[in-house]
Amino acid sequence: MLDYGSTGMADDITARRALAARLLTPGYADALTGYFALEHDPRRTRLHVQTDPHGQPLAFVAVCQTGLDLFRPLVVMRGDDPLALQQALRDALAPHRQYLFNVQPSTRPQLEAIGQLHGESIHAVYALNSDDFTPVINILVQTSKTPDGMLRAVIRARDGSNVAEAGTTWISSRYAEVFVCVAEGARGRGLGKSVVSAISTQVLEMGRTPLYVVHPANIASVRLAERLGYRDTGARELSGVMSRSR
Repeated sequence: MLDYGSTGMADDITARRALAARLLTPGYADALTGYFALEHDPRRTRLHVQTDPHGQPLAFVAVCQTGLDLFRPLVVMRGDDPLALQQALRDALAPHRQYLFNVQPSTRPQLEAIGQLHGESIHAVYALNSDDFTPVINILVQTSKTPDGMLRAVIRARDGSNVAEAGTTWISSRYAEVFVCVAEGARGRGLGKSVVSAISTQVLEMGRTPLYVVHPANIASVRLAERLGYRDTGARELSGVMSRSR
């Protein structure tokens, strides 16, 4: 019988990360989870790994403090054993506290088994094909880095406000996820394409593959990505808010 209650590596995040890595693949579907479970600041990461009696990993849950939300940690997880994954969730999540989550859609039943989900949606993961990428040159784009090393590119209005901004939400050893935000009154003028192009260029220069995560119904955002050379990888992410109730 499997021992779902013990990781065997309670105080050593390096060893637990080595176990968790064995449940991940290097592809697009595990890009975000791999970053937060294996590369995110260990001081801001709690990693719970479930193993079998022989020490083989069955499932893991990582709970990460991020800049995405100061009050709700981000939960990522992997595992093919549903019971082990549910136990890891119970070990990792405090009752009645809210968490953000980003998981594979197939693991939704494990989340629902221990809590309530709110505002969930499925997004497509696009990756930039460098052979199809032609950078957009726009002298209005200003680039910078945040204190934690994230990339930013903005176009400002005359009053100094941002009308278009793109950047990275995380950067791993393989990938970087790109976001974009364009003021409503400035849409349809190619400004979003300009700032995403600037960030994509910088990510490629770092030796990483840029990723662009988008809801399939957001046609304008999908077209922006595709015109720059991003292609749908087929990977999907289920994200939303959850609270543990069981």
